[in-house]
Amino acid sequence: MMRSDEALSWLRNVDGRLYRNPRHASGRETWVAVVRTPRSGLQRGKLIVALGSTMEEAASAAESQWGAIWRKLGPAH
Repeated sequence: MMRSDEALSWLRNVDGRLYRNPRHASGRETWVAVVRTPRSGLQRGKLIVALGSTMEEAASAAESQWGAIWRKLGPAH
């Protein structure tokens, strides 16, 4: 999992956003990382919404999904 500084740096690099919901119904704090992958040719970018109980967890989940999408597109991207 990412450290706090790594999470914030990665989100800045991909123009992502981080939101905190202090009023989750469960009483726990929740975090949401939202990023969009760049478009690829004629394909629009994908929107990634990742949840976590910490900002690091949410950013790590978003980064994992981001990487999976780019691996699918292949080395030319």
